[in-house]
Formats: sequence, C-alpha cells, structure tokens
Amino acid sequence: MRDGTNSLLRLLLIGATTTAILAAPTSSAQTKHIIQFGGSFGFAYVPSSLSVSVGDIVEWQGDFTSHPLSSTTIPAGAPSWHNGTGSLFDYTVGVVGTYNYQCDVHGSEGMVGSFVAAATGVDDRQNSGQPASFRLGQNFPNPFNPSTTIRFELPSASWATLKVYSALGGEVAALIDGVKPAGQHEVKFEGSALPSGVYFYRLQAGTLAATKRLVLLK
Repeated sequence: MRDGTNSLLRLLLIGATTTAILAAPTSSAQTKHIIQFGGSFGFAYVPSSLSVSVGDIVEWQGDFTSHPLSSTTIPAGAPSWHNGTGSLFDYTVGVVGTYNYQCDVHGSEGMVGSFVAAATGVDDRQNSGQPASFRLGQNFPNPFNPSTTIRFELPSASWATLKVYSALGGEVAALIDGVKPAGQHEVKFEGSALPSGVYFYRLQAGTLAATKRLVLLK
C-alpha cells in the first residue's frame, strides 16, 4: 500500500512539474521600446515602425498636449489607448498582431506609426532564419515624393497581393500579385503620376491581411 501511495505521489509531482514547464513563458526578458515625436522630429514618430514581442513595453516620449495619441487598429483582445497629456506614455503589449496608431491632430498629415508583436523574442526569430509572423511595415519615407519603399515579411510561401488605394477606396496601383517565398521583401512605390494626398496600401497573403496609410506630398 505504501509503495502504491509513493508511486501516486511521484506521478502527481511529475505532472505538476510538466504543467509548470508548459506554462512558462518563452522569454523572461522584457524590453522597452522608445518612440519619440514632436519638437525636432516634427509631425513624425521615430521610429515609425517596430518589431516587438508580447510582454514588451512601448513608450512614447513627447508632448501629448500638442500631439494626442490614439490607437487606430489593433488585434482582437488587445486594449485600445488614448493619451492627451504629459510627456510619457507606456503600453504593455499583450496580444500577438499588428498595432496601428496616430496623432489625433496630425494623423492626416502622415503622423502615424505601427508595431508588430510576435509571440517569441527577436533572438528566437533570428535563430530560426525565417520571420515568426506576418508583418507589413510602414512605408519609408512617409510623407514621400515621388517614391517610397514598402517592406513586409511572410512566415511561409503564399500567394500575396500588395495594392495601393486612394482615400475613396479606388485601386491606383498593384505592386505585387503572385506567389512570394517566406522571408523579408521590399518593393518601391512610384507616385509621380498621382496627385498629393492620403493613400492606403494593403497586403494580403492567404487569410492574412494588413493595411497602412501613406502620404504623397508634392
């Protein structure tokens, strides 16, 4: 009977240890990412795009009274944010996906930004040799004249389309339409034939899609 009890206790301990291992986070390191704006940076967030990990902190530094900050599109289950006072604002990333934000006053002038959160840390992505997630970066420069570069990442090979639309939703350019391999990609968009204004570019790969705004300023 004692042997049976000891065996049962050993099984319970093994089970508890296994559960603890499975529940452990992939990385205990928490990174703070700094974004600055206003002042000498003008109507821009620097940097305007980031790759982060779940659990990291994104901190904006600037004058929120002149440039109130709001989230625009965020992953399902992530809390939205708005800040219009002070000079520091921290946001803890809790959900995988793409987060877009803007200045409430100068968003239409191109003062927008984004960050993409992956489930694992940067080191894990580098060791794997492949992007860990679907990602559409913010075009650079933005605003632009007459050309700008758009970068994106695909976790696996898939049929991808990258198209540019006017503010009214009309398609103005098809930059990519075909099978693309896994990895990092970049494409240039030439806007010399288009009038100044706000445009949107949308990347779709399989069931994944993301949209960002760009500003042509002549």
